[in-house]
Amino acid sequence: MKNDTYFPLIFIVLLLIGAPFFFIGGPGYHSTRSYQSAWDLGHILYFFILSCWLCGFFQRRNILRSPFALFFSTVGIVFIVGFSIEVLQHIKSGRSPGVFDVLRNLLGCLAAFAFFIQPSIGGRHLHLQVVFRGLVLVLLAIAIWPLSRSLMDEHLALRQFPVLADFETPFERYRWVNVQQLRREKEKVRHGKQAVRVQLSTAKFSGISLFYFPGDWRGYGTLHCSVYNPLEAGLVLNCRIHDTLHKEHGSEFSDRFNQQFFLRQGWNDLVVSLEKVKNAPKGRAMDMEHIEGFGLFVVQQAHPMELYLDYIYLSE
Repeated sequence: MKNDTYFPLIFIVLLLIGAPFFFIGGPGYHSTRSYQSAWDLGHILYFFILSCWLCGFFQRRNILRSPFALFFSTVGIVFIVGFSIEVLQHIKSGRSPGVFDVLRNLLGCLAAFAFFIQPSIGGRHLHLQVVFRGLVLVLLAIAIWPLSRSLMDEHLALRQFPVLADFETPFERYRWVNVQQLRREKEKVRHGKQAVRVQLSTAKFSGISLFYFPGDWRGYGTLHCSVYNPLEAGLVLNCRIHDTLHKEHGSEFSDRFNQQFFLRQGWNDLVVSLEKVKNAPKGRAMDMEHIEGFGLFVVQQAHPMELYLDYIYLSE
């Protein structure tokens, strides 16, 4: 490890600056996926710095001479500090402790040993260091992947707009809440080469919501959506749309757009008037520059069922 006397001071300053962000700030419920993913990666960076400082502290005081004792002691401290932060966050805000946050903390520690600390372990163990670095690189790539995927799809969503989702690209499903309900479909397709199959349950309200999308719908007059109903019997499908002000008005039913569609067997091309959306909230106009949510759901079905969804777009 480098012995530059400036490093300990720099590390302490960075740790003090970063510590409050475990308890203040951070992404909100509707923050972009890329912002949420980047914020999560902050755990890796913070505990990378903490691990470097801890090892420098131990080495300067000649406390731990064995590289293996240094490694396991630092990992143990990182785990305890990280777990304590999760407990304090739970006490402060009621947030459930994040297992993945603890794992990111440990990954930051491993990255510090792999690429910065590099304790002397002797020639006969050099192959272990090479394997260790390779493993850490793989884990870092896995940790960074959600951010990379989010950035790619957010860029694509802007290019596709006014198409909101057509399911032709690999990551469009992640624009939706409860992505585990969606499966790519190549047989029942309304437009292009792919659609999605939506799994619905017997819960009182079961459906999906488009969560991440360009929200400025000004200048458009109609929302289009194609839904395939495989049942011989008809089905009532509910549509809801709300803006960013919806929460400020108590998320009331009367403060959003609501419409029911009767689905015949086969493909149904649904059309929503955005003028009606604009005038839907009671006592105010929908903020068409900041549309925040679009959802489709069914009510209290007797049996689990599937629908197929394709080609959601705006037109003038």
